[in-house]
Amino acid sequence: MSLGRRNASQQVGYLRFKVNYNDPGVASGNLKQWLPKGAVLIGTDVVVLQPFNAATANVMTVGSAAGGFADIVAAADVAENAVGLTQNIKPIGAMLGPLAADTQIGVMFTQTGAAATAGSAVVIVKYVCDNDL
Repeated sequence: MSLGRRNASQQVGYLRFKVNYNDPGVASGNLKQWLPKGAVLIGTDVVVLQPFNAATANVMTVGSAAGGFADIVAAADVAENAVGLTQNIKPIGAMLGPLAADTQIGVMFTQTGAAATAGSAVVIVKYVCDNDL
């Protein structure tokens, strides 16, 4: 995986990745892409493409390993069991930025009851770099 892009011009950067219920390692935190040092997160969108269907609970979280993979998208932020778009989820804690170092983020999907047999989503993390003129 490469580091987050640092644009020289003032524009919004983003990370985009897909999450499936059965991705390898997703139950303990599946590392995805990198945010650059100095980035300020301005929101996260999650599009549930196919509902996650574990019998009792479906919980998808996104964030840094240091934040338990839940400091960008927390447990109650998204309705994982329904198709839809949740926009402008706000980060918490150290992820508010500016980030002190390049930071790899990941996703975790935890479930209870009978195991899921379906579920996918696209996560978009929006950020701006420290490139003041």
